Amino acid sequence: MKKLFLLFCFIMLAFNTVYAATIPEPTKKVVLFYRVPDTILQCQNADEDIVAGAAELEKELKNHYSKRFIVQEIRKAPEEKMLPDGYKALIKPNQIPLIVTIDLEGQGSNVDYYQNAFGAKSAGVSQTVNVHLVEALPASNNNSFAWIDYGVQAYGAGTFAIGRDIFAAQTDPRKNVKNAVRGCFRDACKLNESINKYANPAAYEKEVNRFTGNFEAVVAADQKTNSVALGKIKKFEDWCKADKMRESYLIGLNGFTNINQKIIFIDQMIKMGVYKE
Repeated sequence: MKKLFLLFCFIMLAFNTVYAATIPEPTKKVVLFYRVPDTILQCQNADEDIVAGAAELEKELKNHYSKRFIVQEIRKAPEEKMLPDGYKALIKPNQIPLIVTIDLEGQGSNVDYYQNAFGAKSAGVSQTVNVHLVEALPASNNNSFAWIDYGVQAYGAGTFAIGRDIFAAQTDPRKNVKNAVRGCFRDACKLNESINKYANPAAYEKEVNRFTGNFEAVVAADQKTNSVALGKIKKFEDWCKADKMRESYLIGLNGFTNINQKIIFIDQMIKMGVYKE
């Protein structure tokens, strides 16, 4: 029995070693400057103490961002927005300013569906908080920043069912905001290991560059992707305009404002045999 236990421990240790090896080690020495509204600092504790809230938030930021960077210091960002040289004047020569901006973008709701043993269905509704996270590091020219914009993400605690009754897991507005903010930078500080580096090397390289702070490479990859997508959209638009009978397809395309949605629409036309590239 003891041998089996030791064998199990060895296997788990080996697994964890392999797993850890897939996560890049931090290399950039940064001073993290965070910019958040006072409401985020207030929600960190029940007393809504902003000073104590700042200390709590800084501790959380240090815990998570240390997975990606060598975080040597955390400070609240100056009120005025500055170029990289302005931030560099505040830190040591061998350090890099990392700017983290978190904004609250209102609230929404999430619906969970449940089904009992008899097939009866019911729904539980819980509140979500919309959080917008943006990260920035100086570009190589030192005259501007390279930005990673995570967009607006919704976070909520969800619901749970006890018998026929459904309850929201968290109803305290303060705690919902606190957990949502923590969730946004917790997720940003994870490497997306679901990306297969062999099947999709470009996406994997982009994710590693994001995780390790090579933001300029991420921006360049996005620009390249957008350039290809815009070319594909322009070609489809020209095809539609070449024949009056195809104008309805152009109206369908223009019903979407997002580039990715337009590409999906065009790909669907190709699958249906309506359009050929």
